[in-house]
Amino acid sequence: MNNYIMKKIALLVFTLLITLNFATAQNWEKYKSQDLAFTSLFPKTPKLTVQKILTAVGELDMHMVMYAPGYGDLNAVYSIIRSDYPKDQFEDVTSEYNNSVLDGAVNGAINNVKGTLVYEKKITLNGYPGREIKIQIDQGYIYMNAYLVENIMYISQVICEIGNDGNKSIKRFMDSFDIIKVK
Repeated sequence: MNNYIMKKIALLVFTLLITLNFATAQNWEKYKSQDLAFTSLFPKTPKLTVQKILTAVGELDMHMVMYAPGYGDLNAVYSIIRSDYPKDQFEDVTSEYNNSVLDGAVNGAINNVKGTLVYEKKITLNGYPGREIKIQIDQGYIYMNAYLVENIMYISQVICEIGNDGNKSIKRFMDSFDIIKVK
């Protein structure tokens, strides 16, 4: 093949890749749950599961909305977790108590995956306290935001391989999470 044809083929392949990446980036789906009181964008339709977990305050339902893409995505998992703690645990609490609950969530996450804390930052969402953290694990990173809304813990997280650290989909997913008021 001559040089001109090779350049045309390379340009065509490059254009197709850009088009596919743009189309993929535009097709995220908004997930809204009235029951769980949140919205978030996911690359594709996530699945909802509920698991019983044993905690220091007893057995809790852990609602997990998760999308685990196959080959072709820069991240391994996108998920939102909601756990409702007994209301009496949070009666007449101070902000120090809320901070200790969030600190416990951070420490629990790090210990559960035997990871190393890369950074932690205090954040808020709609006036509710939270933590933004990044944990290094064996083959990658976990980005996690935890929010305490009265007696409800929300956790949004993305897991990626080391080589995909900092990709735009992480920020897009994490920034899309919002708590909604439901009566």
